[in-house]
Amino acid sequence: MNYKVLYRKYRPETFETLVGQESIVRILKQSIIDNKISHAYIFSGPRGTGKTSTARILAKTINCLNNSNGVPCEKCDNCLNFSTNPDIIEIDAASNNGVDEIRELINNVKLMPTSSKYKVYIIDEVHMLSQSAFNALLLTLEEPPAHVVFILATTNIESVPITILSRCQKFEFNKISDELITEQLEYICKKEKIEYTKEGLQEIALLSDGGMRDALSILDQISKEDKKIDVSLVESEIGSISLNKLADIYDSINNNDIDKLISIIDTLKKENVNYKVVIKKLIDVLAQKTVESIRTPNRLTYKDIKCLILELNECINNININVNPYTILQVILLNYVDNGQVINNNKDTKVTHQEDVKIFEEVVKEPVKSAEESILTQTNDWVNIRINNCFVDAARKYKDDLSEKWEEFKSTSRSSKVKGLIADTQIVAGSDKYGIITSSIEHKDEEINDNISSIENQFNKKYNLNIRFVAISDKTWENEKKKYIENKKNGIKYLYKSEEKNDEEMELLANELFASDKIEIEGE
Repeated sequence: MNYKVLYRKYRPETFETLVGQESIVRILKQSIIDNKISHAYIFSGPRGTGKTSTARILAKTINCLNNSNGVPCEKCDNCLNFSTNPDIIEIDAASNNGVDEIRELINNVKLMPTSSKYKVYIIDEVHMLSQSAFNALLLTLEEPPAHVVFILATTNIESVPITILSRCQKFEFNKISDELITEQLEYICKKEKIEYTKEGLQEIALLSDGGMRDALSILDQISKEDKKIDVSLVESEIGSISLNKLADIYDSINNNDIDKLISIIDTLKKENVNYKVVIKKLIDVLAQKTVESIRTPNRLTYKDIKCLILELNECINNININVNPYTILQVILLNYVDNGQVINNNKDTKVTHQEDVKIFEEVVKEPVKSAEESILTQTNDWVNIRINNCFVDAARKYKDDLSEKWEEFKSTSRSSKVKGLIADTQIVAGSDKYGIITSSIEHKDEEINDNISSIENQFNKKYNLNIRFVAISDKTWENEKKKYIENKKNGIKYLYKSEEKNDEEMELLANELFASDKIEIEGE
């Protein structure tokens, strides 16, 4: 596999190429210049913001034989051989979180570096260490040998014990601004000779939610189309919506243009645009309009816009019935169009989201599903079973291999629908039979699981494998990691569970789902 995905190809290798963390860079460089290297650091913040890259840069710089003003020379043996330097030890705490692994680390800490000034331990996702592992690490972290530096990285600092935090210098990595992400994407497009429009790159930056890695993954995926990257291409490939179309939605409401509003919603529905992205971006646009409505009186008052924002926010958090979400969205938006009746700003006179749901539960029939599909949806057992089965033989080597293939698959899939579904996803755990997927977009996991068979078929056909996937939310993943750590700590082993239900279980579930007097059996 000669091709290198963009987020790996353009991973920062010096402080100068690190984007969006200027204050952290300034402090770290000054500490190197003043020769005031701490024995332990902890980098925390959202994914894709440069934590691990900064850890590697710091490790390279403090071991550079000729660093100048906190900048590695890139010419000495330590710089040239950094990737294979045995004194730089990277540990994935998600796969090596037991007390035995940490004890082995502690024993090796005492050994002097082979060719470097410092032996550097980079522990990624450190919050996944078990309590016993944290306890074992504690004493060494407090009084390590002078030749050792620990750099801990985490996306969940709340789960790291305060006893560990108090022994580290803490650096909080922030989401990278859309402007800086757009600038970096422009630079990379020019280097890679990718045609683009600035508006298209701005749309990618908006979708990446402050993560440079996510932005580069989206760029990598879309650039395979060999077309100029503009807003329309990003919209069609990733399932997004332009700011112009969002402005049209607002204007159609404000101008009482019902036909235009319905036309826009119908178009979004037909193009299979991710409704959660639409609602989130519409809320952002409306939030800006609140200030405008105060300064310049308009038909939609501040109270109208405020109530609409709250209803949309409630809508995205609570759509859980088998009604097309755009149907709910249309009803909510039409409630703010004046079709001859005066819109009362009193919130109590407006139809609330809960009332919308009740109305549609009564008048809209759910799509017909097979009994098996209904049972799976009702019990959600298969999601839990697949998570369990993945943990049976989970290992870093499987996760890394799956991750590399998954990143390539996201970029090369020929299905626009699949590419749109999995654009912002990542593999967080893997075994020889299973993979766990997470997405940064709320409720995206449900959509992926609805199409999991199609995704699996394409992936397994491409790589001649037989992997089963399951998608879960970031919050669910954090909970599952905690359970996994606790189970390993208590010596509880994961055992394979069958995804197939026996006839008796199916009959019991069917009886729960369907009233016996409503089930007609053919032939009786």
